[in-house]
Amino acid sequence: MKELAKSLETGNLKNCYLFYGEERHLMGVYEGRMKKFIAERGDGSMNIDVFADKVRAQDIINAIETMPFFSEQRLVIVKNSGLLAAGRKDDSALMVEAVKDIPETTIVVFIEENVDKRGVLYKAIAKAGECVEFNRPTENELISWIGREMKLKGVTIGKSDALYLIRMTSANMESIAGEMAKLAAYCAEKGVAEAADIDVVCTKGLEVKVFALVDALAQRNKAGAMKIFDNLMEAKESPILVLSLIARQFRMMLACRAAGSRSSSEIAAGIGAPPFAIKECMRQAKNFSESELVEAMKDCLDADVGIKTGRIGDRLAVEVLIGKWG
Repeated sequence: MKELAKSLETGNLKNCYLFYGEERHLMGVYEGRMKKFIAERGDGSMNIDVFADKVRAQDIINAIETMPFFSEQRLVIVKNSGLLAAGRKDDSALMVEAVKDIPETTIVVFIEENVDKRGVLYKAIAKAGECVEFNRPTENELISWIGREMKLKGVTIGKSDALYLIRMTSANMESIAGEMAKLAAYCAEKGVAEAADIDVVCTKGLEVKVFALVDALAQRNKAGAMKIFDNLMEAKESPILVLSLIARQFRMMLACRAAGSRSSSEIAAGIGAPPFAIKECMRQAKNFSESELVEAMKDCLDADVGIKTGRIGDRLAVEVLIGKWG
């Protein structure tokens, strides 16, 4: 991603890119930067083509081979085509040949949710251009990003308050961006955003609420856990989704238990979670023995099977789980 940012600054772009990964907000940002790059060099409306979903490969190829109109280059964006996943073998084969011979006047950007790195098209793009994976930023990167974005909106926010925003909402940049917009509007007059403001205007993410539920279970606070769950049900959250997040929390605690002396950063990298979440899990896990965590995970699995087989209602299954562990 740093290489892509540098290429956009210098104007020395390759002719083919693949954007993929979990951070869709970042992909959207760089899609916008690509469009701006072309628009600044000519008529963007005439030199930018966007194809979405399962478009025919030949239509994409036709756009790639079209000469730019009063501009040095044109941009072809292909979004969620499925060409880099299984199921479109013939179209993918056509695109492989097209990628090998992209005109110098064309930049092609594939933006895909599902990517098979073993596939021939992925390998062809990697050889002809660049495959850019947009992973979750580190905690420090998120804090810096929040500071920059809030400043652009005319509001300053300290590092500790930016971290609080991350922990109260989500490590997902798209969610954080939405909460920042609300926070900046609320704090526009005083020009500073603080934790108290975040508590007033920002919506806590579901993962944060489920973490609080499991935290109540760790303290053997059955009533507190049930109150949080009832609030989630009033908010029309899915009981099955809540159950999956409870199971995930127990699984993360078990991973922390099994990690021994490894640091929170090492554990986070191993299971794909933000370091701050692992630190909290390590604290939480102290309230359970390893055998209890294994049993709790088994209970989550049994509840899931019971729901899917119709043996028990989804809401009741979670309530039973809370009743046992609270």
